[in-house]
Amino acid sequence: MFHYYKQNPHLPTVQKWGTFLDLFLNGEVVYGSWIDHLLSWERAETNGNTLFVYYESLKKDLPKYVQEISSFLGLRVSEEEAREIAKRSSFREMKERVEREKEREKPEATHTVCALTSDRKLIFRKGAVGDWKNHFTTEQNSKFEALLGDRINSSELASNVEYEC
Repeated sequence: MFHYYKQNPHLPTVQKWGTFLDLFLNGEVVYGSWIDHLLSWERAETNGNTLFVYYESLKKDLPKYVQEISSFLGLRVSEEEAREIAKRSSFREMKERVEREKEREKPEATHTVCALTSDRKLIFRKGAVGDWKNHFTTEQNSKFEALLGDRINSSELASNVEYEC
């Protein structure tokens, strides 16, 4: 979200990670508090109409989760179709597709549909799990744990997040 903020002219200018982290920890970012948002979905989940999928899980076995999502939606997808969908929707493939479209001068394929960023290009960074470790200092990690740790630990959703793959 930090890089999203940095590249978005419609949001407050935040160039330093530490400044952004303070805003994030205090729930002063667009969409508000991350943990409140997460917990609201956890409460909503009881109706059976919500499927939670973790990015870390997708990175580990995308075809498996393509099938799980399809099944949740009442669709049948063969293993071969799931592999093809996974290939075409992988981070690398989507990023490369945007680059190819850019070369063909098709700007509509390289822009977001988000109201906050409608005039901005898509933001593709690393598509990696665990990049937070490249940003957080030991002190910042301790601050994060102190402010959000108890709420994260009490959340089934948050406790299922794998911070490394």
